[in-house]
Amino acid sequence: MKKIIIIIFMSFLLTGCFDYVEVDDLVILTGMIIDYKDNNFEVTSQLIKNEGKSEVQVLTTTGTTIEECIAKISKLSNKDIFISHLKVLIITENVIKNNIDFYDYFLREPKSKMNFYVYTISDKDKDKVFKLKQEDIGSSMFIKDMMDFNNKIFSSSTPVSFLDLIYKKLENGIEPIYPNLIIKKNNDKDILYLENLIIYNDNKDKIILNDEESVFYNLATHKVSETVINVQCSDNDKNFSLNLYFINSSNKWKDNTFNINVSTTGKISTYECKSNLDNNKTIEKLNELTNKYIEEKINHVVDIAKKNKADFLGIGNYIYKHDPKYFDFDKNDWNKNLEKINVKVNVETTIKFIGEIRK
Repeated sequence: MKKIIIIIFMSFLLTGCFDYVEVDDLVILTGMIIDYKDNNFEVTSQLIKNEGKSEVQVLTTTGTTIEECIAKISKLSNKDIFISHLKVLIITENVIKNNIDFYDYFLREPKSKMNFYVYTISDKDKDKVFKLKQEDIGSSMFIKDMMDFNNKIFSSSTPVSFLDLIYKKLENGIEPIYPNLIIKKNNDKDILYLENLIIYNDNKDKIILNDEESVFYNLATHKVSETVINVQCSDNDKNFSLNLYFINSSNKWKDNTFNINVSTTGKISTYECKSNLDNNKTIEKLNELTNKYIEEKINHVVDIAKKNKADFLGIGNYIYKHDPKYFDFDKNDWNKNLEKINVKVNVETTIKFIGEIRK
């Protein structure tokens, strides 16, 4: 915590004298939850105070604008709010479903760096989030570390930056996708948990991708560099596990077909199949099985997008940019036409490492 405080304040001091504020008059805003009810914003902020020793503080205010809420937080804490270090912005389902403009404040606020990540949370869990880690580094820093860990190990979620979210809100043919936070019970203790990915379609229906679906969404959209998959053997009901890395995904619009192309290198981590790995034909067969498996799983994610009329894969956005004449209808109604698009998934796997065990 002390290292974090030192780095933040040093960076602040090096920015020059404009709008200068004494360090002791600052409180650092690391996390923010935005809700909207009864025609008012409700903003809960997680703050780090530095008065002799670092202290995490959580304050909640209401107002007609986010700026008014921040001003009230500043008054309550008796400090100027240092927003440049904001790491986590959490918005409630209520904000999304009612199309509340929460982003205008961050676009206009000169001290907002807009490099923070955005998450969603249910209305019932929002009041607990910032209270779970108050005695430590604070929930916002914990959430950031949790996302970094998940993205590196599990690939079942994906960070969404504020700028990426704004891009998707302003562009046609692509729907925002959000990592979701929940509170889980474990041994009668509340645990802050990073769930998978969620989307809201034009009707504001909530679409939830499970662990597996989230992984293959990330594979299809080039949002993951490594992951692990389990593929069924062709000769029995056993499986082999592959660590996938050097993952590369790209799209192409050709002959009225949207192509999702994925190439990856694989390393066998567990192997329960009967075929001998010393045989080149076995490796070729495993490559084929892996290609087919990945293609099926990505096609399943495409079907979810089509069924729910929610183009979170950005198919329409890509087509519009590469073939605008194709859109002989209002591009704002793209989700209604998503189901008509022919999508082809092409996967090329190269298994290069098979370990020391042969069967």
